[in-house]
Amino acid sequence: MKNLTVFLSVIFIVFFFGGIMPAHADEMVLKPRVPADKMALAKGMANPGSLDKGFISAGKEIYTGKGRCVMCHGETGKGDSPMAAAFNPKPRDFTNLQWQKVRTDGEIFWAISEGTDYGMIPFGSSLSEKERWELVNYIREIGRLANPTLAKEQ
Repeated sequence: MKNLTVFLSVIFIVFFFGGIMPAHADEMVLKPRVPADKMALAKGMANPGSLDKGFISAGKEIYTGKGRCVMCHGETGKGDSPMAAAFNPKPRDFTNLQWQKVRTDGEIFWAISEGTDYGMIPFGSSLSEKERWELVNYIREIGRLANPTLAKEQ
């Protein structure tokens, strides 16, 4: 009986306080944050400064400053800041090669603008459209720096 009580207590704690990890770890990593009814709109957005060094540099300043992205996503964009431990799921890891390949610039822009159901707050009213695109480009640069093969593909 004691073992059963311990077992049920562990299950309760994991389920209610720690969350249940998806059966496949990539499932949460690759899961889109844009609602299905907004996906076509997000995917259709054209990035006005893709690979533009000015956009990338400005995006880095926003990432570490005004946008406060670094507070959750960390200095290197891995989603491993001290605050990240409080989130379930963890903030996006922008260095993840699979994620970089499957998410479009428009989806990233949408998440920055509108926020997500997973803890990302919306920045559409605090950052200009240009600043949000600059962030998208810096997030892409984080991926290229972490994955040299990605840089060659783009």
